[in-house]
Amino acid sequence: MSRNVRANGLDFHCLEQGRGEPILFLHGFPDHAATWRPLAERLAPEFRLIAPDLRGYGLTSRPLDVESYRLGHLIDDVAALIDAFDLSMVHLCGHDWGGVLAFAFAEKHPHKAASLSVFNAPPPAVLQSMIWNDPNQRLASQYITMLRSAEADALFNETNVDALIARFLAQPYRQGLLNDADIAAYRHAWTRNGVWQAMLAWYRAAPFDVPDIDAEFGNDCLNECHIECPVQIIWGDQDAVFVPAMADAIVHACPEAILTRLPAAGHVPHRDAPERCAALITKFLAQHPIRPISKEVIA
Repeated sequence: MSRNVRANGLDFHCLEQGRGEPILFLHGFPDHAATWRPLAERLAPEFRLIAPDLRGYGLTSRPLDVESYRLGHLIDDVAALIDAFDLSMVHLCGHDWGGVLAFAFAEKHPHKAASLSVFNAPPPAVLQSMIWNDPNQRLASQYITMLRSAEADALFNETNVDALIARFLAQPYRQGLLNDADIAAYRHAWTRNGVWQAMLAWYRAAPFDVPDIDAEFGNDCLNECHIECPVQIIWGDQDAVFVPAMADAIVHACPEAILTRLPAAGHVPHRDAPERCAALITKFLAQHPIRPISKEVIA
């Protein structure tokens, strides 16, 4: 079911299906709500699934200024969406930027996050520390500098959608991981007026310092993340965005986290191995059901 929800002063386009404990899906760049399809088809029989187009994406409202995409506003969006669906607590499932956001949200709103299931995404502090201290991750993260540049606007825009589909989607389509309807949904999302400028604004407003490759290393020490809920990390080892050592850094920062590596999967493990990912999430959530919050805890 497709519906529009008013939250944090914006209109969010959301997809909803299934019944049971609620899972709120937070997609990454340059995706949209419907890109959870392979995973959602497998989880809908047991869970209530809510997948919004995040701020600026797809059919959701698009503020024009970069400042509107600061991390604090994105966290507030998630809190407002949970309230808009009249929920007190949800399981969060995030990928890429959506995973970064899920970690940040769980730190700020621990009583709204029952659990985190995160695909190839670190907490903000872990990402920053790895960019500063790990030469391979710093090299891999240079794309952030590119996406912040003026040159990115010429490549990432609505008039260049055929080239962008070829760039991001051709390989998974050839592999049978995406179907014609998936490609059509991407085309619909990617040809909305101003959508690429909004997606790029997430990077331009992001709180990450990305030094040049040859800049001095050892700029910061990583502290543990203060996340109270259970955390499951599902990691595709063939990722070109985050180095394999990133997954170990997340576990080090979140001592209670569990990590499952998928050696054959890439940056989008829930697309590369949806059956396996759905099984992992189902088992994890069965072990960590949403429990009522006592009035004493809330107080």
